[in-house]
Amino acid sequence: MTVQPSGQTQEFLVVGGAGRTGRRVVERLLARGHRVTVASRRPGRVPAGATAVRLDLAGGIDPELLEGSAGAVVSVEPPSDAGGADALLHRGVGALADAAAKAGVPVVLVSSIYSTRVDEHPQYAGIIRARAAGEEAVQRSGAAYTIVRPGWLGNGPAGGVRVEQGDTGDGSTSRDAVADAVVAALFDPAARGKTFELYDDAGAPPADWGAVFPGLAADGG
Repeated sequence: MTVQPSGQTQEFLVVGGAGRTGRRVVERLLARGHRVTVASRRPGRVPAGATAVRLDLAGGIDPELLEGSAGAVVSVEPPSDAGGADALLHRGVGALADAAAKAGVPVVLVSSIYSTRVDEHPQYAGIIRARAAGEEAVQRSGAAYTIVRPGWLGNGPAGGVRVEQGDTGDGSTSRDAVADAVVAALFDPAARGKTFELYDDAGAPPADWGAVFPGLAADGG
């Protein structure tokens, strides 16, 4: 499915859209005049104007949730235990990606830096391994996807950003900057099949995503 220009009203699914990062994505899509369904374990906390449905992605997903969607976003906060993280970040994310592939719906996954460097943070090994397995499941699914790996998340305003690939860096990232990147990726076919890291950079200008996405290397390239 090709996402139409943002001036046309479309339907989007945001899994985790009641969370601290996901709700920012929802607010941006609503501000553009789109319809948004928020799938969340806490559907009473969704932004005004969105449709709420209860979903624990760790238990899988009903493919009907994707019907009519022009795109899906996954932005979920991990459980602290390894088993719960695997159920959500690996198997749950993989199930959504498989359903999206069958429905022809593009997916943007909010993951994290260090997803390939478990030895550097052994205290988070279960979560890191689950995130990595979830990324791989998305990449294998056949869905049109983008994977955004922010740094250590903060609530400051979006400003200049640094975009990298290869998961070698470190730094912090504004949740607003993540939301901007996610929404831009939903609408830009040049973002498909790509994984990148995102960091705040006070010395850089705000990202011109229309120029950034074409310059990124495709996964497996």
